[in-house]
Amino acid sequence: MTHRFLQLVVLLAFSLSCIPYGNGQDFPAYIDDVNPVFQKAVDSYSSGDFDAAVKGFDRVLREFPLNQRTTASYLMKGKAQLRNGEGLDAARTLRTFLSTHPESSYRADAEYNLGLAFLSTERFDAAVSTLLTAWEHLEQPGSGGRLERDVVSALDAVIDSTYNVVRIRNHLQDVSGRTQRAYLWIKVAGKHARNAELALAGVALDSSETRYPTPSLQPRIAALRAQVERRSEVKIGVLLPLMSKLAGSPVRQIGEDLLAGIEAALKEHNSAPTVRTHVSLVVRDTERDPLVATRIAQELTSDPEIIGIIGPVFSNTTSAVVGLANARKIPLLSPTANSNGIAAVGPYIFQANPDYETRGIAMARFAVLNRGHKRLAVLAPIDTYAKFMAEAFMSEATRLGAELVASEWYQRGETDFTMQLRNIRRATMVTLAPPMIAFSGALSRQEIATLVHLGVPMSRIDSLLERSAVVDAVSLLGPNAAQLLDSAGVDITIETERLDSLEYPAEGIDGFYVPVSMPEEIGLVSSQIVYFNFVTELLGSGEWNNFTELDANKRYCRNVFFDADSYTEAEDPAYGAFVDRYYEAHRQRPSNHVLFGYDTGRLVLSLISTGATQRESLRKALGGVREFRGLHSRIGFSSRRVNTWLQVLQFDGERVLRVDELSIE
Repeated sequence: MTHRFLQLVVLLAFSLSCIPYGNGQDFPAYIDDVNPVFQKAVDSYSSGDFDAAVKGFDRVLREFPLNQRTTASYLMKGKAQLRNGEGLDAARTLRTFLSTHPESSYRADAEYNLGLAFLSTERFDAAVSTLLTAWEHLEQPGSGGRLERDVVSALDAVIDSTYNVVRIRNHLQDVSGRTQRAYLWIKVAGKHARNAELALAGVALDSSETRYPTPSLQPRIAALRAQVERRSEVKIGVLLPLMSKLAGSPVRQIGEDLLAGIEAALKEHNSAPTVRTHVSLVVRDTERDPLVATRIAQELTSDPEIIGIIGPVFSNTTSAVVGLANARKIPLLSPTANSNGIAAVGPYIFQANPDYETRGIAMARFAVLNRGHKRLAVLAPIDTYAKFMAEAFMSEATRLGAELVASEWYQRGETDFTMQLRNIRRATMVTLAPPMIAFSGALSRQEIATLVHLGVPMSRIDSLLERSAVVDAVSLLGPNAAQLLDSAGVDITIETERLDSLEYPAEGIDGFYVPVSMPEEIGLVSSQIVYFNFVTELLGSGEWNNFTELDANKRYCRNVFFDADSYTEAEDPAYGAFVDRYYEAHRQRPSNHVLFGYDTGRLVLSLISTGATQRESLRKALGGVREFRGLHSRIGFSSRRVNTWLQVLQFDGERVLRVDELSIE
């Protein structure tokens, strides 16, 4: 038994000195001789000679039939054993008493002491269950008598010291008494309040007060509710490029729209009648300057009332401040930054927008798992972020079992992709070209022996050698000829007639992934892919989500699939309701950045409303988000703390439609 609980039992042991002198039950016989023996044991107990007391009470039980002191002796023997440090023996004695005399008026007292016996041996669940039962069996529960005070004190001590919310809730399932259920809900509320989960604490208090009204527990409820309400104000820092010093900056509109979205979410939160935690914003202008953003981040992270930060917006500004936020253990959530590695700085950093790696992985999974593509090719700019998407796509597609037939790179701004597409076309055509064997002087004896071993008759080989023939290996070895010859080390040749002639369609790849660096490349790339006669399914990155360019080049890019971090359905009731509210307040429809700000703000505020009102609890709550339904997209964080959700869209030649929404987690 630990020292802490030894102290606890000693503190509670004052109640053990209360000695029952009443008869405690109806008895068949009154025996005069038992009284001196019982009194002597009581005197030993009172003087602290618990060993003698145990023996005396045991003598009453052994040497005399059922009498006026039997039940009192059971109870006092158990108490003496408990005071003598014999917790296991005390538990056996008291359990025997309760099983043989369940109707005794000493039942609640015995159950209380049995709870202490369990406590002395650190059987905490058994102790709490037994103490709750003792409370239910009191003659006048709620009266505040000595035994009730002792039972509640013991429960407070063990629950406060060793229990969490889950363990308390487990006991709720087994308790039927209204007073005891009200008490356990109060203890649940206390645990939530201690963890700064204020909304959950309030819900638990409501359960106690409204479902199980208990006058004797009202002072506890009132004190705890006052404690919760004292912690009902929190602040959120907001870092945005508001460009107050550059009124004409195009970036300013982005910052203002994001702020408008966050403020719309805040207004909804603070005006909701059920909200217990009022939230205010501390808004600062980063000026899109990493140095300014760092200075402001130092200010915000130093304010203990600020429990989290939304922003910055751009990846370079966000990267400048995440180290400080993580070091000072304040959760920071960027609504839009999408560079790789930002959230990798530490456990307090989150990206609500999928990063480049996530986008490449998502499109690879869509291609291989959803579209069933087995052979893929990639064309991507090597000097932009699209390179990271292409690399993630290739790695994931290969991991999923697809074959990467070819990959080619180009410089940003390049307009002629002839070299790259010719190389991809040749690699594509090779995958379709039948393997050929040249029976000439170049065929070695070892290769001839291998062909014989594979089942080609020697007479046929001699005939082919005599004519120096070039034949399709499939005609000799069947459909697996290429694999057989490759594993056997026999050289094969490929017909070159079709490789460079655009007259023949290149049908050797199922999907062609082209993550362009800017929408202006859409027409250039798609038209040249069509020119080189590729018959394949075109896959793109988010930059393809530009209807103007798609429509202008519809003859080349019809049915292209591409990812998107935002997509709204006009028929979505939630989106329609938000548009109406926003238009009423601002006299204009919300932009895409308004939606990013609104969803990010609503996510953070929803976690605060469930009790995440401190930095650490907010960090834990963010880390547990897997599927928050926003208006522009779902948000759910991977183990890397990056949003895993992306939309997949398709241009059908007339419209851009959503065909899928997937998470890479």
